[in-house]
Amino acid sequence: MNIQSMEPSTVGAGRTPTPPLLEKNRSGKHMDNEQMPTKMSAKGLDVFYNGKQALFGVDLDIPEQAVTALIGPSGCGKSTFLRCLNRMNDTIDGCDVKGDVTIDGQNIYDRELDVVELRARIGMVFQKPNPFPKSIYENVAYGPRIHGLSDDRQELDEIVQTSLDRAGWMNLAPAFLAASSNGSASPALSRSARKLS
Repeated sequence: MNIQSMEPSTVGAGRTPTPPLLEKNRSGKHMDNEQMPTKMSAKGLDVFYNGKQALFGVDLDIPEQAVTALIGPSGCGKSTFLRCLNRMNDTIDGCDVKGDVTIDGQNIYDRELDVVELRARIGMVFQKPNPFPKSIYENVAYGPRIHGLSDDRQELDEIVQTSLDRAGWMNLAPAFLAASSNGSASPALSRSARKLS
């Protein structure tokens, strides 16, 4: 993929053009981003925090199967915009989002839309850890649980233990012992955590 040119702008400054891209389609012919199907789109997107406007009328089409980069100075609204793409701003008190954001033509702010399913479909990887306001256990178990990988508590414990061990977090035994949502880890996880502490 080649970026030919890009007009300087920031997300918070209004209409943000998608940089022209050259992409080969399946026939081997080049096509620019105007010809590529749109996967996600923001139209007239405004975001307010406690009445103070952070994003102003953002219009941006994100092409399917392409890499799109948001580049700008600190505080210009890049993260605010990204949080709009899977409704993470819903979890911030005083945040108000206006405008339209669609994925495959469906408005993600439709009241009938299942937000958990949306967030499973549109994942986010942040520069800094951004855990849910839950225990360590519940944060690790969240993904396997919403994807239906385990309904069994013992199997879920094994998934959590393996994940924490691979990430080098099992040595944080005191925090892990109070890991489950009811405040006590399962006996198997407690034994494993004590062995490593």
